[in-house]
This record gives sequence, structure tokens and C-alpha cells, in this order.
Amino acid sequence: MELKLVRDADSFRPSALGAPGRVHEDILCGRDTEISWEDVYNGQDGLRLSSGGDGQGVGWMEEMERKVGMGKW
Repeated sequence: MELKLVRDADSFRPSALGAPGRVHEDILCGRDTEISWEDVYNGQDGLRLSSGGDGQGVGWMEEMERKVGMGKW
């Protein structure tokens, strides 16, 4: 019952804290002690994350290289 309420309530997103949008669902499912790459780095700067190099988006390494300005010399 609580899990259904959390999944339906889409208005609470603590994005100012940098937390994922499904914090409450993670707690109820027992995933509150896990940290995945998407929890820390979720595609800032308007770039889509993907496996990269295949035209389906930008990989996380390519995005970091663009963000710090690598390859501009």
C-alpha cells in the first residue's frame, strides 16, 4: 500500500539536494543503502547518457570530457 502511494505521488522530488527522484521507493524496497552511478551523475548539461559512440546518446566518459574541456587543445 505504501509503495503504491509513493509511486503515485510524483510531486516530491528533492532535486535541490541532488537526490534521485525515487528516494522513498528505494527506502521501501530496501535499496536505501545502495548507491549506483545514476544516483551521483545523471546526465547534467542536457546530454543524454548512453553507452556512447554509437549515435544513441553520449556516454558518461564523453560527457565528462566535454564538461572539463578535454580535447580542445
